[in-house]
Amino acid sequence: MIVRRKSRRQLQAERRFAEAVSKFVVDLGARPGSFYDHALDTPAGLLHVSIHENWIATRFDDVAQGRVFSESCGRPCNPYSGKWNFHFPDLLHPDAAIADLRYWFGLLMNWKFEASHLSQAINYRPPR
Repeated sequence: MIVRRKSRRQLQAERRFAEAVSKFVVDLGARPGSFYDHALDTPAGLLHVSIHENWIATRFDDVAQGRVFSESCGRPCNPYSGKWNFHFPDLLHPDAAIADLRYWFGLLMNWKFEASHLSQAINYRPPR
């Protein structure tokens, strides 16, 4: 099996990406997490966040509430695990990734939870 080593440029891009995203989530109020890198309190409950080479793993602690939020914004999370991940193939432009995250996390941080939302989540039946 041929294994290609990452170029210095690729390694620098990954480092810049991780630094920019870490700063972004910390500026939103994230604190160090236990299993994930960060934990962020949101109107949809606790969001766990980990930053990888070119993607961000997030998971809602309260899956039902996270699902209701994410479906309302048009980018649904996994209805069973609450995972809500973001992939960025172009690491040379971390500002584009931050702009994308600013949009989605802006929707999340400004979401207004209503009791009727939770009843929708409890009665949810996934399509077959």
